Amino acid sequence: MEIILIKNKIMNGGMSLTQHMYTLVIIIALFIFGIYRRVQRNIGWQELNTRKLVIRTCIFLIIGLLFLSGGLTHPVNLLSDIAGILVGVLLAYYGAVLTTFEKREKHFYYRPNIWIGSTVTFIFLARLAYRVYRMYKSGILTDTASQQQASGYQNLSAAFGNSWSSGLLLIMFAYYIFYYLILLKKKKQFSQSES
Repeated sequence: MEIILIKNKIMNGGMSLTQHMYTLVIIIALFIFGIYRRVQRNIGWQELNTRKLVIRTCIFLIIGLLFLSGGLTHPVNLLSDIAGILVGVLLAYYGAVLTTFEKREKHFYYRPNIWIGSTVTFIFLARLAYRVYRMYKSGILTDTASQQQASGYQNLSAAFGNSWSSGLLLIMFAYYIFYYLILLKKKKQFSQSES
């Protein structure tokens, strides 16, 4: 629906085609940069920085709660959300067990298990790719949706997918929330054992 509005703005002179393309390129570049940072965090050593971990935990918690609140309207959605959270918590616990820690000079560092983090990232990317594919097939990304369907509700359901989709997304949010909480607890234990 937003694509149709953007197209109407382009047709009516509100936004030129080149401006639209620049915006699209910037969004794609930011998305690719986000994926690169996520993969980088799964591979190398990282400083066990309390402030960064708390900020990341809060961000994931807020966004995860927004997705969870959207699933409270239907029992199947709620079941998928709970299943996604449970899988995410189990992966976080298992990932934390496989995480290695070391102290360098005055700071603690950790290296997450590459397989667990990569699996969670893959689930997120696969879900996103599937969602874009569904939007394309339904005509949301083209102008065929307005020609084929009079009801915007069908377009909306094609864009957001079935009820199990948010459960897959909540795997990632639950994983990172609980993984970071476990890392914060480890950092506190290391600090206490030093003093």
